[in-house]
Amino acid sequence: MLAASALAAALPPHDVSGSHDHPVVSRFAGSVIVGYAQKDYGTATLPLGRYDADQPGRFARSEPAEGRLTRIAYTVPAGKSALEVYRNFAQALKAAGFQLRFHCSGDEGCGGFDFGSALIEPLLDQLHGDRNLMVSTLESADGNVQSLTARLQRPGGNVDVSLLVSQNEQQPVGVLLQIVEARAMATGQVTVDAKAMSQGLAQSGHIALYGIHFASDSAVLDKSSGGTLAEMAKLLKTQPALKVCIVGHTDNSGALAHNLALSQQRAEAVTKALIADYGIAPGRLAAKGLASYAPVASNRDDDGKARNRRVELVEQ
Repeated sequence: MLAASALAAALPPHDVSGSHDHPVVSRFAGSVIVGYAQKDYGTATLPLGRYDADQPGRFARSEPAEGRLTRIAYTVPAGKSALEVYRNFAQALKAAGFQLRFHCSGDEGCGGFDFGSALIEPLLDQLHGDRNLMVSTLESADGNVQSLTARLQRPGGNVDVSLLVSQNEQQPVGVLLQIVEARAMATGQVTVDAKAMSQGLAQSGHIALYGIHFASDSAVLDKSSGGTLAEMAKLLKTQPALKVCIVGHTDNSGALAHNLALSQQRAEAVTKALIADYGIAPGRLAAKGLASYAPVASNRDDDGKARNRRVELVEQ
């Protein structure tokens, strides 16, 4: 009892600086955030089976989830059991509409200490907080762990949750919560330079350019396209014999006829900008719109659609 009291007194009185609960899943009452990380776009491993050292992800089954990623490590008030904490999270997730995909418990079900370690160890350097405190509360030496993986399906994209609850003797319960909100990755944030365009044309005969942006459902070029347009012009000026096609692509949203017209108009807008603003000879450029006829990814999710919406430079 004295050891437990001393440990409870040593727990941090406040959450780690800059941390907060996720709006979808709150904390167990009285818990303190001891580790925190959030990324606008990241990937997490979702366990779908017990620990298995022979598998690449160290779980018998697992899958990655990508999107807005939040990781939170909590320390629970003294006197609470891992089972009580787990049951509260599981009930709250079920009430919110989450569907359970995987659950394991203890040495026999999860694989004990190794299961928690496989989840925690790759993340310790990514979490802002007291590393020693996170290790002492999250890694259960006696295999007292509870874990689940659950998913909430919603029109704006799935929400995946990975929960680990662990407890060592004479230690408070530790919780690792990972939440992934599916979303399309922001593209067009890196400008492909003239050298990369030249290499792409030499190797493949074409290169996708994600730095060309248009107003929504429009062929009006956005000002942010200037960097990529300038590099296209640089390429053409350094290789005066080069002739190219500017090819517009869309995803499969909306009517095909509309997308064909839109992709053609966007390709023409790029050629007109290269001629009017950069002095490229019209005879060196051709414009073609292909709508969704040549996807580079599946149109079944937002990330794939974002990759398919592009302008390509094709060598004639």
